[in-house]
Amino acid sequence: MEQNNQYANNPYLNNPNAEPNSPYTAQPRPYAAKREDSVYTKRLKEHFSFFSIGSLLYAIFYTFCLYRNTSGITYPFFVIGTLCYFFFSMRKLGVPYKKDSVFYIVSIVLLGISNCLTSSPQLLAMNKCGIFLLAFIMMIHTVYMDKNWNFPKYFSALTQMTGTIFVCVFRPFSDMISYFDARKKNKDGKKSYFLPVLIGTVIAIPLLLFVTVLLASADAVFASIFSRILESINFVTIFGTAFMTIGVFFASYAVYAAFCMKEVKEEITDHRTFEPIIAIIITVTLSIIYLMFSIIQILYLFIGNMQLPDGYTYSSYAREGFFQLLTVCILNLLIVLVCLYLFRDNAVLKAILTIISGCTFIMILSSALRMLMYINRYNLTFLRIFVLWSLAVIFLLMAGVTISIYMNKFPLFTYSMVVVTVFYIGLSFSHPDYWIAKYNLSPQHIEYLDEYDTRDSQKYLAKLSSDAASIILNEKTNPYLADYLAVLDGEDDINDELLWMSRYHNRMRLLSEDMHIRSFNFSLHAAEKYLH
Repeated sequence: MEQNNQYANNPYLNNPNAEPNSPYTAQPRPYAAKREDSVYTKRLKEHFSFFSIGSLLYAIFYTFCLYRNTSGITYPFFVIGTLCYFFFSMRKLGVPYKKDSVFYIVSIVLLGISNCLTSSPQLLAMNKCGIFLLAFIMMIHTVYMDKNWNFPKYFSALTQMTGTIFVCVFRPFSDMISYFDARKKNKDGKKSYFLPVLIGTVIAIPLLLFVTVLLASADAVFASIFSRILESINFVTIFGTAFMTIGVFFASYAVYAAFCMKEVKEEITDHRTFEPIIAIIITVTLSIIYLMFSIIQILYLFIGNMQLPDGYTYSSYAREGFFQLLTVCILNLLIVLVCLYLFRDNAVLKAILTIISGCTFIMILSSALRMLMYINRYNLTFLRIFVLWSLAVIFLLMAGVTISIYMNKFPLFTYSMVVVTVFYIGLSFSHPDYWIAKYNLSPQHIEYLDEYDTRDSQKYLAKLSSDAASIILNEKTNPYLADYLAVLDGEDDINDELLWMSRYHNRMRLLSEDMHIRSFNFSLHAAEKYLH
């Protein structure tokens, strides 16, 4: 009250003739006016009954498809249902459909299909991350005009939208109040039973529990019958599904509420204001080192006609350093992007960035060659396949970045997203565990390994998913299988050399027996025929 009186007694408050820097110039109120709702937020509140019930039904659908079911046949249906609900909701809000969203739709559906075709934990985890990220970008693309957005703009938009979603988690409560207040002001003769049903349900549940406990303590027969009923109920499943359903309900409604607010500014701010000399000094020093390193790679690794340091063989030299080179390649990619988005155009800087890009291509080839030689000497693993995949993707991304050095209007973000998505879909459907088993169990590779590397390979093979069953559990492709089958027939005792086969076989048998209609997986189903 004192603060308000102070503003009221100020003769210069809201005086248009006051000096701009005068201490008596009108100052902002100590409280901010409430921001007006966007057009989409108003529609969201007007159709609260649709979005609240829709979010609840979607949460139930989500729980049915995904509760304790990471790779079942319900995953593609979940993905398709999510897309249908999203676009139907956008139509309800008046957001137009964009034809180029078909790339996102096809990619998300393909990743959903891939989830029920594999049981590889690594692929399943990356598939889910890919589906989530593509869906999030698709939502931003649908709501906003993002045609000219670049990497920094999309990154800031993703960050801002994520924060806004967390802020909107409890929006169903405030929107429900606004909805019923509006209905009271504009009575149209239609009676709504939503609020009475909600109130009745909230009151009935604790009251029912309280009365049941009293009756059970009052009558032994009722208590015995009720106890048997409780024993037949799986409360872990009930509470788990209830928790997931409630969480998804609030999350899905929060997503729509956050996008309806449209807080991300569609305009792009040009941040290329820094002096190019700063970037030139930094990149020149790096380019000199990179040129020296690239020459050494060409002379020592690619051509191999120069003397190596003492204690080094050509094969040991070629097999080290690929992870360090991968890190440097990623760092170079980021450095060039930072220079393009923060520093003003400069011919010298462009030339230096081109040199760094060229050296990066040599580093990528060097790292790939080292990895291939390492695989040839030791074993193939998922991480090593992923490194080779990453190098191929970085090579194409670096090619796009090199083009954008001289073409400012090159759609680098769209190009990069398409490259990563298409290459990852290819990786997901290739079933790397199959190729790992096929390579590691090939007779030529087994003969090349020593005893220690053979044991290491067998331990890794025992951990592979059902994608590798057609190789590991097939006599034509697994030289150890005949001995293992002899053990199963009781002819011989199991030894350490066959222990990995027993572990893999038993794990596949348990996983296939645990399959049901909801968690049916094509990879596990294909492995079943090799278990008998």
